[in-house]
Amino acid sequence: FYWIGTRWYVWQVTKDRDRLVPLPVTASQVDALVQAFQRSLVTSLADPVNSASSPGDEIYTKLVAPVTEGIPADARVVIVPDGALARINFESLPVPGPTRHYWLEDVEVAIAPSLGTLSARVQRRGGKQSDSVLLIGDPVSSDPSFPQLRYASAEMNAVSKAFAGRTAVYRADQATPGRYREAMPEQFGVVHFTAHAAANAESPLDSAVILSKDGSGYKLYARDVADHPLSADLVTISACRSAGERTYAGEGLVGFAWAFLRAGAQRVIAGLWDVDDRSTADLMGHVYTDIAQGRSPSAALRAAKLAMIGRGGAAAKPYYWAPFQVFIGSRVIP
Repeated sequence: FYWIGTRWYVWQVTKDRDRLVPLPVTASQVDALVQAFQRSLVTSLADPVNSASSPGDEIYTKLVAPVTEGIPADARVVIVPDGALARINFESLPVPGPTRHYWLEDVEVAIAPSLGTLSARVQRRGGKQSDSVLLIGDPVSSDPSFPQLRYASAEMNAVSKAFAGRTAVYRADQATPGRYREAMPEQFGVVHFTAHAAANAESPLDSAVILSKDGSGYKLYARDVADHPLSADLVTISACRSAGERTYAGEGLVGFAWAFLRAGAQRVIAGLWDVDDRSTADLMGHVYTDIAQGRSPSAALRAAKLAMIGRGGAAAKPYYWAPFQVFIGSRVIP
């Protein structure tokens, strides 16, 4: 758990102990490092592990390495970021040493937007089918700013195939904001969107998933999502910048991930930056195949990313696999 005060601090909490570690950085230094690292990944499509050094090396050395002692290989790590750290994927940080590699290769990471979302308790709604999927996407474009996604149909088919016979699928002109509400999403164990998203930094709850047009328009707003109770084990917003773009003290990064967690979802997979829809379709196909076979969402997402890295080529770069993170929230009362 990271915290910005007059200095930066991190609390490391394990089953054996709690430890407070002062960090040798200032808020302005962290902001500059995060901005530089994100530019290298998203604008320059850098491959940090194949470079002599990167801003990510300094982030890892100053902010992660002080608490990695005692974390075993393949451990599950929950991070509660603060400030600018909410905008990076910790998995993409390069680990220095004789064999440079991504931290993803050492641990399984999940993000809690804040301690408040992590500790909240909500009542599970009855009637949910744990292995059922509500699949909405591949919408008809109603705005030239959001053109048709070339590989959205392939992604929808991959998810549907993984959960054969257990999906309610709404695509093309049926993939509307009204259809999401009418489908009673509270009855599904998994909810998946394949579409564009529009992040609103000034008013995060006016961020929207871009769907087909109906009588209410073509935007499913985060504020409407937050007001509709869910008990899904997983919600995936397979879209650009679906995690959000603005952080708030005590709430973390506010956007669609935050809205679905507030609605009662246990886990949300969402994106930090613009994504390539071809590589995303491949990634999501791998993720849902593993989930359907009983693997947890965070373990399935990690395995899919490691597979992309292992295959090499352009898709091994963090730009293609690192935008998506697992966000976790409320402890659901059985």
